[in-house]
Formats: sequence, structure tokens, C-alpha cells
Amino acid sequence: MDNVPLRSRSVRSVVTIATLYVPVFVFVLLVFSGVTWSMADSQVVADAGGDPAIGVFSGKAGLLIGLALVGVYLPALGNPLRSFGAALCLFWLLALGSVLWASNVGTVLFAVANLTLLLVAAMLAHRLFGFARALRLVWLVSTGLILLSAALAVIGDPHAVMGGMHGGRWRGLFAHKNSFGPFLVVNLLIALFAQASLKLPVALVFAMVAVDLAALFFANSATADIAAAAGIIAGIALLPIPNRAVRTLWRGGSIAVACLLGGVLLLQPAVTGELLGRDTTMSGRAAMWEQALPLTVERPLGTGYGTGGGSQVSIELQKRMHRAINLSVQSGYLNLALELGWGAVVLFLLWAGGATLSVLFSRRASSAQTLLAALLAAMIVESISEVNACFAPGWLLLVTMLPMIDARRAMRPRWRLLRRRYGRGVSSAVTSQVPVRAG
Repeated sequence: MDNVPLRSRSVRSVVTIATLYVPVFVFVLLVFSGVTWSMADSQVVADAGGDPAIGVFSGKAGLLIGLALVGVYLPALGNPLRSFGAALCLFWLLALGSVLWASNVGTVLFAVANLTLLLVAAMLAHRLFGFARALRLVWLVSTGLILLSAALAVIGDPHAVMGGMHGGRWRGLFAHKNSFGPFLVVNLLIALFAQASLKLPVALVFAMVAVDLAALFFANSATADIAAAAGIIAGIALLPIPNRAVRTLWRGGSIAVACLLGGVLLLQPAVTGELLGRDTTMSGRAAMWEQALPLTVERPLGTGYGTGGGSQVSIELQKRMHRAINLSVQSGYLNLALELGWGAVVLFLLWAGGATLSVLFSRRASSAQTLLAALLAAMIVESISEVNACFAPGWLLLVTMLPMIDARRAMRPRWRLLRRRYGRGVSSAVTSQVPVRAG
């Protein structure tokens, strides 16, 4: 009985800490959202020879404030290896170690600090809020930004529409339509596959689905459209069906259909291009990849995390492509190979592919697992033709970490079973790391 008041005070303390972390997590979300406020989109600025639009919350100031705020909550941090997995932890070490051979040490330190902030903030959100509440907060923030973006785009505000060669297409409060599109995809996938976790009126959630689809149409980002399709297919294939036999049959049939469809699209790429209104060179990306690929073997460990291959790669690409502006390789995989070598790409594929397979063969059926599969499918596809994916510290990675952590921590019952069979001494360390959830 003497422990009751102490336990009650402890619970109230946890609730207070979680409540105080809400504005901190919202700020971190805004830092990685990529929100900008510029009269001209990044492509118009780049074509004119200027610097791309600067994010409202991103940059050194946002990073330092985020690190300071999140640092206060470090005592509540859990076990990174258990939350993130070996592949991601090894990648973080490789990224940090690239300072030793980087072409620009400052750029690498900035990128690693951003990645660290993202991972720590996501782990704290899951630990203090629990998966459902953290995800609901993410979705509400993204919904607000999308609604404001759509409203400005509808009235033709230049802060929300593209200019130049993509004139009229929606970019929302983002630097480019190819940044707005993936942001919409994440909001869409959460609404479709984690509605139960959101605990919001169904009419509200599906009204937002309609807004997302309309905004994707007007943004006209082929990469985002394909990523959305991949995410939806993966989510449908891995729906949380309680009955094991039905779930196995459904997943097996879905995989067979997906493989058949994927084979057709690979053998007939012109069909995909025609459906999306794009040419088979993917708007010139194929030629750029052909020129950049040999550069990945010149430095097996890359030029450092976050450098994009360094200025030498950009200059070399300008020469080979006969362009007068700085060039990105427009591929997350190729960009990662230029930064850290192909070993880093393997780590990403092990992380994403391993998580997808674990969900596929899991005996559980949860919305968190379904959402994780959908987000990973979108990330894997988006990484083909955009840099802002793979292990790049951004919105897609941040949101993906929440169901990833939840899925990994769901493996805990196995330890409990071992403990019941073989005694309390089997895993005292694991049982001491119960995720604290409030709200």
C-alpha cells in the first residue's frame, strides 16, 4: 500500500514529460517537413543560377534548436539498437566515420547531426506517446500543411505553384512539386492504412484522402504517383487480417499479382511512361545516371555522408551533360553510393527489405505493420528517381521510423515466453526496457 502514492506520482510525472514533449516533437516535424516560403520554386532559382529556396524551419538554426530541445529528454531514451536494428545503426556509424575521409567535413557533420536528431526524436516520440498518439500528431501536422498548401495553390499564389517549365503545377509550401508529392503520399498512406490508430472520424480522414489525391493530380509528380501506387499495393497486400489462413492466402496471391504486374512494367517501360505522361528516359535521368555510375567506383567509400558526391561530381556531371548548373544525380541509391559507397546501399536494402519480409512472415496482424510495409514500398520506389529518400534525413524517413520501432518492439513477447520457460534470469536487461506510453 505504501507504494501506491509513489507509483501514482511516477505515472503523473511520465504524463507531464510526455505533454511537455508535444511541442518539441511538433517543432522537429516542422524541421524535417521541408516547408519553404519563396516566390520562386527551387528549379526556377537553379535555372537562373541562384541558390535553391531555403526552408522555413530547416538549416543550422533549426538543427541547433532541435538538438537542444530533444537533448533535455535523453534520459528517457531507450535502446537504439533494439529500436532501429543493426543495419541502421551500422549505417549511422558509417556516416559518422565518413568525416575521416570526407571532401567537406562541415557538410558531413551537419548531415549526421540531422540524421541523429531525426532518429532520437522518433524514438522519444514512440517511447513517450506510444505509436498511435505519435502517428496522430504526425498526421495532424501534415494535414494542416497540406490544406494550407492546397488553399494557396487553388488561388494561384506563386508561393504554392511552380513556375518556368513546370508552370502551374502545385508545389504547395515546398521548394518543388517533387518535394510536395512525397509529402502527400505519406499523409495518404497513413489515412488509408492507419485509420484505426488515428482515432479520428472516418469522414474526416477520407475527406483528406480526397484532398491528397487531388493535390497529387495537380502536382503531377511521376515519382510521387508511382510511390503512392507502390505503397497502396503493399498496404493492401499486407492488410492486418486476423485469420492466419486467410491472411497467408491473401498475401501470397497479392505477391504473385504484384510480381506479374512488375514484370510487365519492367519488360514494357513505355507503357508506364505513357500512363504517366513521361518518356522512357525519365525526364533525362537515365542519361545522368549513365554518366554518374562510373564515378561511384572511383572512391569506394564515397565523399562523405550528405555531400551528394561532392562538388567534383557536380562539376564532372555538368561537363558530361553540357549543363551550366549544379546537378544532383536524381537517385537515392546512386547518391548514397557516391556519398558512402555501395556498401551503404546494401545496408539500406537490408534494413528496408528485412523489415518488409519480417512483416510479410509475421504471425501478427497490426495496422502498424501494414503502414510500415506501405511506407517502405514508397521509400524503395521513390529512391530510384529522387534523392530525398533512402537514409536521407527527411519527412519520409522520420514517419517510417514510428511503425518501424513499433514493429521491432512487438517482438518482445518472444522474450517473455523464454522467461516463463527458463526463468527470470534469461533477459532482465530486455524486460527493464518497457516502452513508457502515455495518452
